[in-house]
Amino acid sequence: MKNIGIVAFTARGCHLAQKIAGKIAADLQNAYSVELFEKEKEGAREYLERNFNKKDTFLFICAAGIAVRLIAPLIKSKDQDPAVVVMDEFGRFSVPLLSGHLGGANEAAAEFAKMTDAQLVLTTATDINGQFAVDVWSKYAGCHIMDISKIKLVSSAVLRGEKVGISSGFPFEGDMPGALTLDDVETGICVSLAGNQKTYENTLNLVPRIVTVGAGCRKGVSAEVFEKFILKQLAMKNIAIEAVEQVASIELKKYEPCILAFCDKYKIPFVTFTAEELQRVEGDFPSSDLVKTVTGTDNVCERSAVLASSYGTRILSKTSGSGCTCALAMRDWKCKF
Repeated sequence: MKNIGIVAFTARGCHLAQKIAGKIAADLQNAYSVELFEKEKEGAREYLERNFNKKDTFLFICAAGIAVRLIAPLIKSKDQDPAVVVMDEFGRFSVPLLSGHLGGANEAAAEFAKMTDAQLVLTTATDINGQFAVDVWSKYAGCHIMDISKIKLVSSAVLRGEKVGISSGFPFEGDMPGALTLDDVETGICVSLAGNQKTYENTLNLVPRIVTVGAGCRKGVSAEVFEKFILKQLAMKNIAIEAVEQVASIELKKYEPCILAFCDKYKIPFVTFTAEELQRVEGDFPSSDLVKTVTGTDNVCERSAVLASSYGTRILSKTSGSGCTCALAMRDWKCKF
């Protein structure tokens, strides 16, 4: 809940909207951006069409039916839709309506309830039964769900009282929920960088976003060539693109079109470092006098990957081809409960 839109229609509802906006500014030290819908300027449908994909949370202060009708044409999927919460104009009830888990609507509704002393109303089955919710845990753990349609397989098994398996190539930390087991069962969760495992008959694959791609290229390399090269290196290591949390390079490449196009296509952050910062990275790296003459550091891609991943584990040393270079590093990560 960082970028919030508040929609209200009646005088009482608009007053409550102003009150909540003020509370957010006071309680959260302006860390969040809040916008109030102004019905005098445009219609609600137009406002939502313009903003639905730009904000991560919407609060409707109106009848639930009105909110449902307004958002219905804009809904895509639970991993893309913003959180939607509805409150009555007296501020008595706070109800998450859409994206309760992945979008954070349950958490947002709880925050709004605190601000107005409202009663939080949850309807998600795992929450009202006090059970493990894999979509909530995946968000907390920083994992990407490869096939969201399989969430219901895990949740249904949990609600039936069945044990759900969990398999991971990463160490576990904390107390594992009672619903999970390391035994061989029919339905389970597999945590891996590959994201395509068939560990159980019904497998929900989760991929932690922990891999940094250190990249370099000759000036003018096409976006298609760069993309093909990077994806090939990931495939060779059996790493899904969903595992990549960032691409890193030298500051000289900050505006390189092929790298920017790749990051934009896959919605991956791009970070850069100065030559001096890269040269100070400790460790043994393949060295090139030519690269140092041109850039100021003897190795761009591998040093970038290591530095951006906070000195993580190198899983691919500098690899070159088609005018591009790539190295992969993985930051330390555990399955935390």
